[in-house]
Amino acid sequence: MSALELEDIQGIILRGYGSFVHVKHFIVAVLDADGARGLIGSLAKPLPATVNPAQLAITTAGTWRVKPDYTLNVGFTYEGLSALNVPSALLLQFAPEFAKGAIGNAQKIFDVDASAPANWEGGMGIASNVHGIFSLFARTAHELESRSSELLAAISKSFRLVHCHDGRVLPDGYVHFGYRDGLSQPFLAGGPSPARPYPDLGVNNDGRSPAGDFLLGFENSFGNKYSPGVCDTQLGRNGSFGAFRILKQDVAGFEAYLQSAAPKIGLTADQLAAKFLGRYRSGVPLVLSPNGTCPVPSDRLNMFLYNGVAAGQTQADPKGVACPIGAHIRRGNPRDEIVAGFFTQQARIMRRNVPYGPPFNPEQINDGIERGLIGYFINADFANQFQFLMSQWLNTDNFVGGMISGADPIIGANAATSSVFTVPTSSGASAKVCGFERFVTTRGSAYCFLPSITGLRYIASA
Repeated sequence: MSALELEDIQGIILRGYGSFVHVKHFIVAVLDADGARGLIGSLAKPLPATVNPAQLAITTAGTWRVKPDYTLNVGFTYEGLSALNVPSALLLQFAPEFAKGAIGNAQKIFDVDASAPANWEGGMGIASNVHGIFSLFARTAHELESRSSELLAAISKSFRLVHCHDGRVLPDGYVHFGYRDGLSQPFLAGGPSPARPYPDLGVNNDGRSPAGDFLLGFENSFGNKYSPGVCDTQLGRNGSFGAFRILKQDVAGFEAYLQSAAPKIGLTADQLAAKFLGRYRSGVPLVLSPNGTCPVPSDRLNMFLYNGVAAGQTQADPKGVACPIGAHIRRGNPRDEIVAGFFTQQARIMRRNVPYGPPFNPEQINDGIERGLIGYFINADFANQFQFLMSQWLNTDNFVGGMISGADPIIGANAATSSVFTVPTSSGASAKVCGFERFVTTRGSAYCFLPSITGLRYIASA
């Protein structure tokens, strides 16, 4: 495939923004459609990724010659595109999952009970409150506050600020549950090179995903194009979708459960944490180091398979003896495993989320401070990717032919009366832990479309 049009693609889709450790998301509703379109047009400038602009501009995926002090991206809900006067005939070409939005799809992805839209913060459970999300990343706290003031002054003329939420990368890339994060992300044919090699799964010769799995207007894993009615229009091409999520993490409850349950099956709390995730908290995968004693270089942390053996891997793990089949990373990315659905790589998503809240202090368990993750889960089709992943792989027990029981132990919609996690052993027997609550609660969500620069200019001229 030829190189992607990086200068036309919003940067958050293809770039991790790893050095931009401060973030603030602004959830807005359209007040003045003409003024809002004018602002969008002014932000969609031609060279936002190749220079450090003095004024605010949307950041693209283009290669930086001068690294900017901030990045800015924007996404719109279906209601938001309508409020911006995108023609209804074009809106009707979007997939129904996007039209229904996060609220209309809540039941399908287990946003129920405490995670239901009625309990979301900042009025996000009301569709008319959420038309767009401006996401501002910065390298320093000072830059974030300075650019936030500038952005608020600009959007306040035509948008109503509904809610804003901060995030901040924790030291060494860890998240509140104590794991090193962001180690395995899909990378696209024709796009930026990956930070770590990934095994070939037969799609191509270096593990790259077809561009159409994440960008409209390109062929996907099935050999066709998602959103065919809009993907080749000015609005659609080079755009993508993102499930914006605010996810509260019960860090104290998670740590307490590990401490109490691990000894019952002869493990330490850290060993059970590794079984839950599929990696040790350092990021070392269980498949490459079952006992945590084999050193694994940083550039090898993604070079492993489950049914087969990747280059440099000593043995396969088809029955989950090293990495339980129900472990989080195995469910979220089955690699070469035979699972329910279609191609295992088709349902992968880009994760663009960072922690919020200060680091957890085990000596101050009940400090009353909320902690979690905030950001986007990016894909090109909600039904085949994000929703399929949430409903079929993370929250059911049949995605590998009945070889596991229970939902995902870390982010699944678990309840103390029904939760179970199975740890296979080399003897053929299995150990189980039960009785854990839901550790991650949804505090807000929105299904957004992330238009290209061309798409933003189309909206501006609608």
